[in-house]
Amino acid sequence: MKICTIVAKNYVAHARVLARSFLAEHPDGSCAVLVVDDHEGFLDPAEEPFELIRLEDIDLPDAERMAASYDVTEFSTAVKPWLLRSLLAREGWDAVTYLDPDILVTDSLVRVEELALEHEIVLTPHFTSPLPRDERRPSEEDILIAGTYNLGFISLGAGEAASELLDWWSERLENDCVIDPGGGLFVDQRWIDLVPGIWPQVHVLRDPGFNIAYWNLPTRELEIDGDGYRVDGRPLRFFHFSGFDPARPTNLSKHQDRIEVEDDRALARICREYAELLLESGQREARGWPYGWDSLPNGLRLDVPARRVYREAVESGVATGSVFGERGAESFTSYLTEMPEGEGVSRYARSLWECRPDLRRAFPNLDGRDAAGFNRWLFQNAEAIDLPPQLRPEAGVQIGATGPRDPGQLGVNLAGYMSAELGVGEAARQVGKALAARNLPCPEIDVPVKEVDFAAALERLAPEDHPHEVNLICVNADMLPAVAGAMPPRFFQGRCTAGLWFWEVERFPERWHESFKYLDEVWTASEFVAEALRPASPVPVSTIRVPVTPVEPADADRESLSMPPGFCFLYVFDFRSVFRRKNPLGAIEAFRRAFEPGEGASLLIKSVGGEKWPQEAERLAAAAAEHDDVHLLDGVLPPAEKNAMIAACDCYLSLHRSEGLGLTMAEAMYFGKPVIATGYSGNLDFMTDESSYLVDYDLEEIGEGAEPYPPEARWAEPSVEHAAELMREVFEDREEAARKGERAAAAIRASHSPEAAGEILEERLVQLHRHRAFASSAASPAISRAPASVPDYVSPGSGRALLDHLLQFEQAPSRTGSGRVQRFFKRLYMRVLRPYAAHERRIDLSLRESIDELAFELAALQRRVAGVNELKSELGSVDEHLRGLDADVRGAYAVQAEELKKAQARIEVLEKALSRNGHEPSRRQSSVSS
Repeated sequence: MKICTIVAKNYVAHARVLARSFLAEHPDGSCAVLVVDDHEGFLDPAEEPFELIRLEDIDLPDAERMAASYDVTEFSTAVKPWLLRSLLAREGWDAVTYLDPDILVTDSLVRVEELALEHEIVLTPHFTSPLPRDERRPSEEDILIAGTYNLGFISLGAGEAASELLDWWSERLENDCVIDPGGGLFVDQRWIDLVPGIWPQVHVLRDPGFNIAYWNLPTRELEIDGDGYRVDGRPLRFFHFSGFDPARPTNLSKHQDRIEVEDDRALARICREYAELLLESGQREARGWPYGWDSLPNGLRLDVPARRVYREAVESGVATGSVFGERGAESFTSYLTEMPEGEGVSRYARSLWECRPDLRRAFPNLDGRDAAGFNRWLFQNAEAIDLPPQLRPEAGVQIGATGPRDPGQLGVNLAGYMSAELGVGEAARQVGKALAARNLPCPEIDVPVKEVDFAAALERLAPEDHPHEVNLICVNADMLPAVAGAMPPRFFQGRCTAGLWFWEVERFPERWHESFKYLDEVWTASEFVAEALRPASPVPVSTIRVPVTPVEPADADRESLSMPPGFCFLYVFDFRSVFRRKNPLGAIEAFRRAFEPGEGASLLIKSVGGEKWPQEAERLAAAAAEHDDVHLLDGVLPPAEKNAMIAACDCYLSLHRSEGLGLTMAEAMYFGKPVIATGYSGNLDFMTDESSYLVDYDLEEIGEGAEPYPPEARWAEPSVEHAAELMREVFEDREEAARKGERAAAAIRASHSPEAAGEILEERLVQLHRHRAFASSAASPAISRAPASVPDYVSPGSGRALLDHLLQFEQAPSRTGSGRVQRFFKRLYMRVLRPYAAHERRIDLSLRESIDELAFELAALQRRVAGVNELKSELGSVDEHLRGLDADVRGAYAVQAEELKKAQARIEVLEKALSRNGHEPSRRQSSVSS
């Protein structure tokens, strides 16, 4: 019996345990181990319980190129067919079995050799019975991603079929042995899914005693049998400890959350035995040894983004020599740091951005407005993300900024609750900070909180109080008519008026639709709010960014802040913000399921406004009373003290049903706290799995009793079971939680800094100033929408809707708790589209900007036509001597109609351009094609 495995030298303890356990059952057997990196000074082949094989022994065509292209897992997997081919070519090796190094052999494998000699190819499926549909890992969807067969095992016999397989397999693994589930690849395993269809003699080994692991253990029964084990009544042949850490023997695998080791006596024993064997074989020492292909001679570390760039350079023919020589290393380093023509970031920076969903979310437009912010983020966070020194941008890199402008031409008349302690007021103040960061003037107009005070504060606004061409009213739709009605007409005349609106659920109430007529644009602080408003809005809806710059925390300890001892989970909410939406009861229930009293964890719910909502406050108190470690604190605190509580907690928790933005979550991230939050609504604009802990959910109808939200609309029902698991995870693995908090702080401080938000605002203002559609008409906002006589296809934003439809694949997938299948397929769909998106995105964005320009021009024409129509109606009652003027007006109307036709022709040209790029206009979202 002959087996083999592959390791980097820091995994040698696993190879030793595999070899010794195999030889204990097969004293006459042979075990060969390929060590893929340089082992000199670390391993003595004569002292090992296996035959040590080097890369040069297996006839690998270009080892250094493959080692640079792949990370250690990919490379160790990619060389598998070359190792198997070289061993089968040896005299006396009529069959060979590959076993992953993290396998423990517990009984004879002679049956495998017999099957290999008979069938030439032997495989084991991941499982032979359906997995439970219980929302735990691994799921059947996870196995679909990984592949049908587990390639921790394959057995081959010498023969024509095995030879053909190895030739076919090695050709594919030479360049395409990558971990890219979205691209349909998972190292070598997805390729093997095709093998039984190509070579029908393949034998699929279904005996439950072979290759038992976390993925099939839920459907099999492991039992102790004397000194050995049985599985479903049959001998356990080998156990695969994928993802096992000997330092945590009660955790079967980091890749699963379904099986509790301590609940199974047989499993607990074999895990304990394997952990002891690894430690006895030098695992503690070996795991710290460096990977030999990890860095270049100039010290540059080859991380995943750098390897991706290298692989692309090889595929395009740019990279031809080795990067592991001094000249090759310097040349490749220069290549990584170069900015290709027309790009605002280096090749390495773009690759890093593509590898990290949190960065793609924080800087979505790397081809435009976000390039400068991303460069600045890289410079500021180089140490935190362990960016190789050779790849760090220089201080002050601003490539990709909006460009030169005349400061006197841009400015905003900023109206809002500037002095009120309201969320909308804070948003207005933060927008002011963003504008100030770009040196953009923004005279402030303080809107009173009480409607009875509007007239006195707003009627007497002087022209010098609002000198700029753009108004921004930071007042929600419900109060906008009253605020606009109190302002003098000249505030709107000749200006573009935008409204910064917040809304928390997916449907916008019809009773507030009239508020659109006061605006030329709606701005939102999250894409979630924008998606809710666009179906109802007759004017463009744009997502900007509101900075997150919390007040400096007060210098106070936990005791003085009335915070409980122990590991403290914190949630902060306002009763005025709708008790059911904020869902503090869900937070308590999740905590109750996660922790027994006295375990060392506590939950503090800090609220405000409880005295005005006595029924809800009573329900909260009753729920808290059921657990000794749940604490309530209600009352108004100064912002510095509230922020001190956030900064002092160990983890921030929000099981909201919906949020327009989620400011307290963003503030917790700003202070470097791990955040557990519902994976739904506005917080997804700045939260990802890399920077936070997102809770699964179902979408449910809101129902009655949650005014002002429509009962028929939906919001999230977060899974308290999943939330409890995540709370437990944060509590037990505090190092990883701290790392997530650090990543969160770095991301939010960069993406939501005043400078980053200011760049986005400035870009929008530059566009508005460029078009100046608002300056071409003296009409009031009340007639800014298209009159009935103007065709639908020239309504504001219709062209933009077409491009929004084409670009909607850029948006992040929604998460639904019922929904691992839905999430999997949507993510897979998006990942499959990624290469196409990367190729087409610049063309799409260029067309999108052109259609934006047309939309503004059309809006200006509509205003003119509307003014002419109104003038025509007034002329009907004028004396005969004014009919000559009426004729002039008719002529003007004809001229405007001709301009409309020309604009329509331009839209049709753009549509044809879109079609040439593979896009079909959406008949649902745009009536252009109709």
